[in-house]
Amino acid sequence: METYKMTSGEYFKSIKIIHIALLTGVVFFMAISFLLQLDGFGKVGKEVSNILLIIISIFSLFGIIASNIIFKNKVNEISKKSSLKIKMMDYRSALIVKLALIEGPSFFSVVAFLITGEYIFLGIALILIIVFLIYTPGRTKLKNDLALSKKESEIIDNPDTEIV
Repeated sequence: METYKMTSGEYFKSIKIIHIALLTGVVFFMAISFLLQLDGFGKVGKEVSNILLIIISIFSLFGIIASNIIFKNKVNEISKKSSLKIKMMDYRSALIVKLALIEGPSFFSVVAFLITGEYIFLGIALILIIVFLIYTPGRTKLKNDLALSKKESEIIDNPDTEIV
């Protein structure tokens, strides 16, 4: 049984699709929530808004900090592996975890906006989306994060080279 062999170009295309898919979910949900609010969808009292603001602020800050710490720890482990293919597959997993830790607070903030109508929650979600965009994957980031050798970097730079 023959296994599929992935090229560098296909790999980066796949992680960019993952990144865009995660980002698009939050953006679409935000747009729908905004439209619902324009239509007068539910509003709760100021006390609930204040409590949610504290929770979401903490949750967002924790998400950003945890995403960086966990990602750096995983990348340190990945850098020690010998196979470039394994490094790249593990890097993709670490990247998904990093992005999920930003996506969660983003969704939570949009839900808070949906139930309160307070635009501060949309602002927090937008800040998290900007952080999400900063984390856009790419060849240079992967090479720097994993401290790849010159030979490994050459494989990464050529989109037609098979990853072995």
